[in-house]
Amino acid sequence: MASYRAVNGTLNAVKDYLEAQMPPQLDGVSAAAKVKILSSLDLKKDPVGHSVGIYLHRISVDPFGRNRFIPADQPNKLPRPEIPVNLHILIIGWSSASMAESALLAWAIQQLSTLQLGASELGATDPDDWGREDVVQMMPEEMTTEDLLRIWDALPHSYTLSAPYLIKTIRLAAEEPKESHKRVETLVFEAGENEA
Repeated sequence: MASYRAVNGTLNAVKDYLEAQMPPQLDGVSAAAKVKILSSLDLKKDPVGHSVGIYLHRISVDPFGRNRFIPADQPNKLPRPEIPVNLHILIIGWSSASMAESALLAWAIQQLSTLQLGASELGATDPDDWGREDVVQMMPEEMTTEDLLRIWDALPHSYTLSAPYLIKTIRLAAEEPKESHKRVETLVFEAGENEA
């Protein structure tokens, strides 16, 4: 079961996968290309060089995985709730040249067509967060042109060639509540004449 670190770990696993597949030179791209995880701050600037951009624009709770619990690992503990989340990302041809934009995005779509990430890829960033059974799938997200343009309208950059993808499902473990006070172990009552 994963912790909050799994979101960044998953994005890094996608980045690492694309970097490993990247050829020294792509047709239509004038120089060597990179893979970048883009932040909202990065989108305020114009692209420098040629990159495949990965931008996380939304995290949602998976409606089909709610109300599941992680079995307790000790007999005196209660099961913990599982929080299944999906990552909604944009894969972006991040370049100032139009031919490079389309080449970068088409190449990335080809690489991501059937991507599944298991514990060996996901655990490279944080091995403590992932179990052997953990697998996430990456797939194209069905989205209308209008919805895609609405996302870009809310971003600080003008529309750039991009494709929406969904990464599902990261199973986060809810943290155990922390005790703010010590548990009461003994109660002491005064005994006296008015004892009932």
